[in-house]
Amino acid sequence: MTARKPTLLSDRLQFNPAGFAMLLNTKRNQLGWSTRELAQHAKISQPYVVALERARNANSKIKKTPTPTVDVIAQLAFALDIDANTLFNQAMKVASRHVLLVVDESAPTPLQIVKQASINQPKMWLCAAKSGDISLRRTKSRQYRPTDITQALNSELQNLRAQIANQTLGLIFSETSEAMTEFENPQAVLKFEHKWADVVDKAATAAGAQAAFNVCVYKIADLKTLANPTKAFNELVEVHDELWSYTNSTLVLTNSTLNQNCETEIRKLLTK
Repeated sequence: MTARKPTLLSDRLQFNPAGFAMLLNTKRNQLGWSTRELAQHAKISQPYVVALERARNANSKIKKTPTPTVDVIAQLAFALDIDANTLFNQAMKVASRHVLLVVDESAPTPLQIVKQASINQPKMWLCAAKSGDISLRRTKSRQYRPTDITQALNSELQNLRAQIANQTLGLIFSETSEAMTEFENPQAVLKFEHKWADVVDKAATAAGAQAAFNVCVYKIADLKTLANPTKAFNELVEVHDELWSYTNSTLVLTNSTLNQNCETEIRKLLTK
């Protein structure tokens, strides 16, 4: 079995609130300053400093950390006597890529598929499946409950904390597709995909890791069991950052030269 290598995708960056907060807190304490004193030296408000540092606590009830502007980063760097580039680099991390991987009957295991991809491979891959590294289906309920899935993911990653802390992870979720055919409310699965990227990112961060890849695997055969397969596929495409496909023993990634007709071909397969 061979797969054509897709073109290399560039990594995107996003604000790293936990890393930025840790550096701020460490440097402030080294100087013996309170948050008020740092705010005064940087000419920003104390509540803003507190909000930035609060991101060190993964269990904080504050859902969103403010994203500092370039001017604020420069002011903080000057106040703390840190090179502005160093502080800016600490403020950024590679963005998690929420990937939709659609496969046909020719596909090997999802892990074998992603390892063929011409991407910057994470240090560790974890697979959520019946016989995988983690499992998110702890009950045989006929109802899909997002709260149960969220709790299971957090619990499973916390159990692996000693192994995954400070690691860059790739997470592959391949049990959802098959399970969706068993639920009485499959639409709940699609609805939860809108929030799934944030759920995975927070769970990984709480376990001390970074989720570089969040790959959701859907089988064409499973999508075809739904009332409107094409509509479900369109919704999945909309809520994921990237679309990958593995059909006819060929892997195609977003921005690949092979990708132009990918969505069209999958829609044709869904209506056969």
